[in-house]
Amino acid sequence: MSRPWRDEVAIYLAPRRLALVRRGGLRRRVLAAAEVPVPAGPAADLGPLFTRLGEVLADSTWHRASVRAVVADHPWARYVVVPWLDSRLGASARLAHARYLLGDTYGDAVADWAVTLSEAPPGRSCVACAMPPGLRSSLEDALAPAELALLSLRPRLVVAFNAWRRHLPANDAWFVSLDDGSLSAVHLRQGAWDRVHMARLSPDWALELERLQAFARLTRDAKGSGRMFVDGPAWMRRKVGGSNGLEWLTEGEGDEEPGTPGGELALLRRVNA
Repeated sequence: MSRPWRDEVAIYLAPRRLALVRRGGLRRRVLAAAEVPVPAGPAADLGPLFTRLGEVLADSTWHRASVRAVVADHPWARYVVVPWLDSRLGASARLAHARYLLGDTYGDAVADWAVTLSEAPPGRSCVACAMPPGLRSSLEDALAPAELALLSLRPRLVVAFNAWRRHLPANDAWFVSLDDGSLSAVHLRQGAWDRVHMARLSPDWALELERLQAFARLTRDAKGSGRMFVDGPAWMRRKVGGSNGLEWLTEGEGDEEPGTPGGELALLRRVNA
């Protein structure tokens, strides 16, 4: 049996649900998994989410481990591609430039958000991600009573992309991550992100599938390139039927209808496998 502190718990945080997976042992096998609803409230309100998380973590099943947390893109993550500047800017200047681009894209709403920059070689663009300033501290406060140590806090799009990147072409391809009520998409050029697209989805999934297929057609050039790879729930893949210009990446987890368990647990199993 592994020592408890060698175990890792992956936690998915979304406005309406939580998912947790604990791995341990030399083979990093799954020791426990759960998905629980979060009481309804304003989508951006962290209060109900962390109150529910504290209740779940009261169970000793989740105690004394390291944590890798994943947060839903909506409403807690914003992205922008930061072009390479042909100058020797220091870290603080690059971060200030990224903040300017985020503000230009999303307005004052992200002015005080925490911003991180991805690593990129000289001459290549990087990606800036902004998340609410109280998100990390609130999470650490919720983890502390269960003796859980936060190793990383990443947005869903980044985690999903890293999980599937070896299956994606390096050039002229879209990767789309579908969450409950939101869509996040990145375009790849020479293995790097060169465009990011985010959108809220309506409750009418049939309409959203039609929009997604139209988006796939519009992104193709005259030569038929611009493939679109979709990480989404199995029920949606089955419902749309055929390829319809979309290449589905999700491995089925048995979820038959929108909102049923499966997608987040599958994502978390890839986080610390």
